[in-house]
Amino acid sequence: MASAGRGIRRDNCPGDDVLYCLSGRGKVETGGKTFDVGPGQLIWIDGSRPHAHLANDEDPWSVMWFRLAGADTSHLRHRILKEEQYRIDVDNASDLISWFQSLFDTMASREVNTDLNLHVAVAKFLQLVSAENAPPTISDLPVALRRLTHAIRSSPHLSWTEVEMEKSAGISPSQIRRLFRQHLDSTPRDFLRKERILMAQSIMLESTTPLYEIAQTCGFFDAYHFSRDFRRVVGSSPKDWRLMEMGV
Repeated sequence: MASAGRGIRRDNCPGDDVLYCLSGRGKVETGGKTFDVGPGQLIWIDGSRPHAHLANDEDPWSVMWFRLAGADTSHLRHRILKEEQYRIDVDNASDLISWFQSLFDTMASREVNTDLNLHVAVAKFLQLVSAENAPPTISDLPVALRRLTHAIRSSPHLSWTEVEMEKSAGISPSQIRRLFRQHLDSTPRDFLRKERILMAQSIMLESTTPLYEIAQTCGFFDAYHFSRDFRRVVGSSPKDWRLMEMGV
């Protein structure tokens, strides 16, 4: 348990700190954002940028934490969490707490294969967080939203104006925006952008089609907007991502 007001402030550190709040409250600054953190919430701190975590003065938190270090922790964070997301609510608290306890036992064991066991532990952690952060299944969505998301996923290259979305869903644009926020924690345009990028990634892996042609095929205005949105969602440029995924 941290003392009231006690915490850490750094310009950077080697790796990302991951904290899980057991009780009390605290504040975290990471990625240019500030979050209040309470019981049952996990925060993933970007260690490459200025950051801080501080216990609340009136109700100091008790946290479990570890540092995830490696060649590209930001890539993992972007793949596991949503865009620009650092904090999530944990529903399966017992599983995560058990994982932390297992991690601490592994670190204290000092066995010959400790390094291997730590790699296995990290993989298990990523699995747990992915499951916590998974989007609702299709059957959980309201009929109108299910109908619209299916249509967008089937043809993300189309323009999908508000009028076209309204026609597909059968409800007003304001209702559409509310359902996206409530059930997918997204906006209709952000959802469309990500579906277009998934389409682009598939084409990039299956062909040598130039990026500007892929941008047009997938509904982006031009190669510039494609590259900008791709970097925003994936964390790297289309060219770098293609080279990395194809092992070139």
